[in-house]
Amino acid sequence: MLKDIDRNNRLFMAGNFLFALSYGLWMNLRQLHLGDLGASPAEVGTTLGMIAIAGGVLPLPAGLLTDRIGPKRVILGAWGIAILGTIIAALATGWSMAGVGFAVFMLVIAANPATVTYVLLNTADHHGEARAERVMATVFASWPAAMIFAPALGGLIADQWGIAADLWIGAVGFALALGIFALAADVRPIRTEAPAGFRAVLANQRFLLLALYYPLVLITLNIGYVLAPTYLEGVRQYSTGAIGFLFSLLSIGSLAFNMVVAKARPQISFIVLIAAVWAGTLLIWQSNNILLTGMAFILLGAISTMWLLAQSSFGQLVNPQQRGLALGITETLAYGAVALASWVAGQLYEHTPTHDLPLVAGIITIFVALLIWPLLSRAIGSKEINVQRVEKRTV
Repeated sequence: MLKDIDRNNRLFMAGNFLFALSYGLWMNLRQLHLGDLGASPAEVGTTLGMIAIAGGVLPLPAGLLTDRIGPKRVILGAWGIAILGTIIAALATGWSMAGVGFAVFMLVIAANPATVTYVLLNTADHHGEARAERVMATVFASWPAAMIFAPALGGLIADQWGIAADLWIGAVGFALALGIFALAADVRPIRTEAPAGFRAVLANQRFLLLALYYPLVLITLNIGYVLAPTYLEGVRQYSTGAIGFLFSLLSIGSLAFNMVVAKARPQISFIVLIAAVWAGTLLIWQSNNILLTGMAFILLGAISTMWLLAQSSFGQLVNPQQRGLALGITETLAYGAVALASWVAGQLYEHTPTHDLPLVAGIITIFVALLIWPLLSRAIGSKEINVQRVEKRTV
């Protein structure tokens, strides 16, 4: 599959790998960092919700900007903001300032519509069933590949020198990733007379159905997942290093699920992914065995792959000139969903002495979302989705 990936996407893969490696050092330790700086579990949940809201602020305007100036400039600008946010969090001496730093970092989500757009623009000839999904799965596999090592390494560094050390190392890595991607060409879709703008996107009923369903699914997936590190540390007495290792296993699972998406039909892949998250959440709730907990995190790796599959579907359902806007809409909805799930999880966490109510809520709601999918898939008429040919011009 790598032979089908052009130079631009290879440079993006390299930059994305290094960015993920740097982010993975501390991304799963945010809850613990906030707690170390004095935040209670409820405050951690609320802060994570605010951080997620920050992630949903810029994708929509960034999507519009992507359609106007091209995806490369948006990606570079967002990665620069990520460096600033990481430095703020590293310098923080209180949990509120660390939360501000993490929130500033989350503005990097503005790059997500641009990254999907950039990869699709550099994917030669999208004709053929699931062609775009295979290319997307291969290119974005660079993220979970880096995450296999990063969380475990970040946990070891944190045990030795503290989570702030992970943040400083991450900031340097982000700068290097930005430099690598800067070498790629700037590409944009060729302008046509096809309708563009909000009106055209909102007239696309199949896009709207998916754009409403996927964020609801994200709520169900994240209620049990978002405070899993806090639960494992506070209730199961896992060390920071052990939690970092578990998130490395999560990335192994995500990489494996990316390969599933690269080969299977999208409709079948989604069922497999959401079922895997349900089983992983159930295992965390029921098992106190480190091996079974490790298996649970491998299954939870399906969360990121599910959203990759969703973004690929969104990107194909709209005209290339609308892609940045459409993906910006879905990212904004998605981070609103994660924010809501984080807040709910924080509230539920304190409602029982065993602190497992978020996991129970996730198990129930994920199952409901899984039952709804076949009905929605038939309503959309997924077999009739046309993969549009994407033309590009190099600037």
